[in-house]
Amino acid sequence: MKTEQRPGEVAGRGHHSVRWSGMAVVGRQASQMICALVLARLLGPDSYGVISAASVYVTLTTLFLDQGLAPALVQRPTLDPRSPGAVATMNLLAGLVLAVITFVCAPLIAGFFHVADLTGLLRVLAFGLLIKALAITPRAMQLRRLGFKVIGVGDIAGGVVGAVVGITAALLGAGYWAMAWQVITTDVVIAVVLLAKTRGTRPNLHLGLLGPILPFSLRIFASNGLAFFSRNCDNILVGRYLGVTSLSYYSMAYRVLVIPVQMLGQTVNRVTFPTLARVAADRQRVAAILVKVTELLAMAAVPPMVLVAVAAPEMISVVLGDRWLPTAPILSVLAIAGARETVMSTTQSLMRAMGRGKLIMRYEIVATSVQLTGIVVGLQFGLLGVAVGLTTAGFLLTPVMLLIQRNLSAVRIRDQLRTMLPAVHGSLWAAAAYLLVRLIGWHDAWTLVLGIVSYLVVGLAVLWLAHRKALRRTVVAAKGILGVG
Repeated sequence: MKTEQRPGEVAGRGHHSVRWSGMAVVGRQASQMICALVLARLLGPDSYGVISAASVYVTLTTLFLDQGLAPALVQRPTLDPRSPGAVATMNLLAGLVLAVITFVCAPLIAGFFHVADLTGLLRVLAFGLLIKALAITPRAMQLRRLGFKVIGVGDIAGGVVGAVVGITAALLGAGYWAMAWQVITTDVVIAVVLLAKTRGTRPNLHLGLLGPILPFSLRIFASNGLAFFSRNCDNILVGRYLGVTSLSYYSMAYRVLVIPVQMLGQTVNRVTFPTLARVAADRQRVAAILVKVTELLAMAAVPPMVLVAVAAPEMISVVLGDRWLPTAPILSVLAIAGARETVMSTTQSLMRAMGRGKLIMRYEIVATSVQLTGIVVGLQFGLLGVAVGLTTAGFLLTPVMLLIQRNLSAVRIRDQLRTMLPAVHGSLWAAAAYLLVRLIGWHDAWTLVLGIVSYLVVGLAVLWLAHRKALRRTVVAAKGILGVG
């Protein structure tokens, strides 16, 4: 007989899951960001452009490794025990095919970006695709079981070890080859941990079992392909038409955009997706979860991203050096885009949890069209124009995402907007405080330190005085996730 979990038990398990999911994402992404900053400082914009171009291609090949089968393993209510092994076989076959294609086509890709050095780097990274493929199915099965501790251990270990190896290689003079050392080391460590801790994912030839999950998985794959294109066409077009040095500036700023998306949005949505899938039939519970998650993401993402937007010149000068100053205005714009995308990231989890593959596909078509239009128009005005075009397109899509949330659950649009207000309100007052510190005209390092202090003090004061309940709910949620109190 199936027993129903009490709300306290569900909340406790949810906090534990978010805690480990957060540790996994932060451990891996923070390590990769530190490695990227060190490499950028050591190599400079010109040499770092090779890494930026390679990163775009690596992201694309990672998308094709899975074909949408892993989300289908998570979403299915019931699953044949042999299905994970069949998916693992498809992942390995895809990895082998992509490795061969990459090796053969590397000169063409290098020619597209006008960077001859890219050929050798891509050919080495091609062999790493098989390693990436090994970890896809074990990760999906751990997600299905809410096994975020195993994922966390793998991602943290992989991120840290990979970053150490990459930075060491760069300090020893490896140049852009340090990226290959970092990526392959990270993937090897993650694959070893996940394979060691996950049973039932050994490859088999029962490919006929994939039939029931193919319709959903193919729609996810197609939507992911459109999402990749819409989120990376700016990098592709910048690298192609403005050059890899410009791509270095843009991609460094773009990394900041994806920080909250990956560290916060991905952390929370790793848990939100399977959680919503379990309560998909209860629209009231779905709505309640969406409101809570939106408020948490807004309070966690908006204030730090607004801080990055106003402090970008000082941050670039202090962290990367004056050679990277053209990145500052781009960073300011994309930081706002990152905050918006993080807060609205629950829409994808909701559609997947509800099994709405067709809706996901339709949305991605609309999103791709809008974002591509913004990017192409912005490209006529240089790097800053691309950033503004991408950000504007994102805000134009926000009402569509809110409507999807309303139609798939009982959540009201005004309730969602109300949950975002405290974070936005406090951040605007805090930004004004930072700008006042800048007017004093101190050295960049002092402006950055004192500006951050002023930002935090004013922001917290506004939240305490005007939005005390929202602040308390966020603190309680944070304590639950961190296991404090």
